[in-house]
Amino acid sequence: MTETSSGAAEPSDLAVAGPTGNGDRPHAFALPIFDLGGHGYIAEEFFFGGIATSYAPASGTHLGADGRWTLEPSGAAPFKTRMLVLRPSDPEQFSGIVWLSWLNVTAGFEIGTFTPASVQGGDATVLVSAQKIGLDGVPGAEGNGLRNWDPKRYGPLSHPGDDFSYDIFTKAALLVGRDRGNPPVDPMGGFDVRRVFGSGASQSAMRLTTYLNGVQPLSRALDGALLIANFGRAAPIETGSATDDAATLLTRPPVPVRDDLDVPTILVSTETEAESIHPVRQPDSATFRFWEIAGAAHAGGGADTIGDVVRLFVRDGLALPSGALGSTSGAVGATAGPNALDWQPVVSAAGAELASWALGGPPPPELPRIAMSGNPPRFERDKHGNAVGGIRMPELEVPVATYLGAAPGVPVMASLFGSMSVFPAERLRELYVDRDTYLAAYDRAVDRSVTAGYFLARDANSIKAAAATDAAKLFPTD
Repeated sequence: MTETSSGAAEPSDLAVAGPTGNGDRPHAFALPIFDLGGHGYIAEEFFFGGIATSYAPASGTHLGADGRWTLEPSGAAPFKTRMLVLRPSDPEQFSGIVWLSWLNVTAGFEIGTFTPASVQGGDATVLVSAQKIGLDGVPGAEGNGLRNWDPKRYGPLSHPGDDFSYDIFTKAALLVGRDRGNPPVDPMGGFDVRRVFGSGASQSAMRLTTYLNGVQPLSRALDGALLIANFGRAAPIETGSATDDAATLLTRPPVPVRDDLDVPTILVSTETEAESIHPVRQPDSATFRFWEIAGAAHAGGGADTIGDVVRLFVRDGLALPSGALGSTSGAVGATAGPNALDWQPVVSAAGAELASWALGGPPPPELPRIAMSGNPPRFERDKHGNAVGGIRMPELEVPVATYLGAAPGVPVMASLFGSMSVFPAERLRELYVDRDTYLAAYDRAVDRSVTAGYFLARDANSIKAAAATDAAKLFPTD
C-alpha cells in the first residue's frame, strides 16, 4: 500500500463499490425525504474500504490547550463503510463545491443535514459514515445501526472504532476531491471538483475540531471547514474504547480551532453553546471567522426542517434511545415551548461565504459576539429577555417572543431545543399596532441581515413569506 506521511492511503489504495443497489429496504439510510429529482439532484451510495490509520500525540508532545497538536500514526485496522453522494444530475449545474459531511451519531444513529436549501447553489453533499455507532447502533437501539437496519445492504460493513474515524474521513475526502484522478469507480461521476469542505454539527463539529487541530496538517485533505454548533470542545484522538458519546465530550476541557491553519474555517454557534465556548472564544483572523447567533437554540429550526426530520424518522422506523436528545418539557412553564427560531439561513450564508473565500474572494464579514458579563460570564439581556449582541436574527430585532438557547434550570444536554415564550396578544399590539406594521418592520430587518452578510439575498423572500404565515397566527383579527 502506498501511504502519505500521515499514514493515509492514496485513493488508488481504496476499494470502492457502487452505486449500491437496493437491499432489504428500497433506499439508502438517511436518504433525504424531499423530492431530489424535482430539484435536479440525484443520490448515489458507495461503499469504500481499506486499511485505516489511528493517531496519537507525537513522541514528546501533548494535546495542548491552544489546539496546535502534532500527531503521528499509531495503529492500523481494516474497515469498510459508506458514503451517500447527493449531487446535481447535470454536470453543467454543478458548482464545483463538495461538502463532506460528518454524519452525526448523538441520537444513536446517523443524522445528516440536506434540505431543499442545500440544492440552491449547485453544490454536492457527501454524507460520510465515519463513526462506529452509525454502523452498529447503541445498546438498546441496535436496530438503528446500518448493519441491523438493512442487513442485506449493510451487513458486510465493518468499523474498527472511532480512533480510526479521522482517517476514514480523510479517505472519503480523497475519493471525492479534485486530485482523485480517473478511478474505475468515481463517486463524483467524473464531475470537475474544485474544493472539498468538511462540515459537521454538534458532536460532529467536535470531531472536526480534532481533525483540524491534528489531522488536517498531516492529510491536507480539506480545502476549508464549516463547524456548526460546537461547544468549544474537541473529541479525543484516542478513545480508550470503540466509541465515545456527546455527554462525555462535554466534560472535556475547552479548546479552540488551531490558529495557524492555512485553510479557511467558519464556526457558526448558537446561544445554547455560548457559555460553554466562551473560555475559548477566539478572534477572527485571516483564516477564521466566528459567527454567534443570539436567541438561537442548538436543535432549533424552522417547521419545514424539523418536519422533514420527523417524516424521515417515521419513514425509516427510527426511534430515539431514551434520553438521547432531551426535552424542555416541564422545565419552563406552560407558556413556553421549544425554540422555533430558524437559524439555518445563517448556515447557508456561512457556507456561501466560505466557498467564495476559499476560491479567492473577499473574507466573510466579522460579526459581533453575544454580550456576556460577570464571573462566570452570563448573558446580557434586553427588555424582552433576549440576549444582547451577536448575530441579530429578525426575530430579535422585531421580537414577538423571548428566545432562550437553553431552558432555565435544565442541563444543556437535556434542553438542546431551547425555549420560546410568545408575548401575549396585548403586548404584541403595544409593540406593533397591527400585522402590517409588524411585517413591515420584520421585512426591513431581513433586508438589514442581507446587507450585513449573514442572510443570502436568494433566501430573503422565503424568510419574509414564512414570517407572514406566522403573523397570521400572531395577529388573527387583522
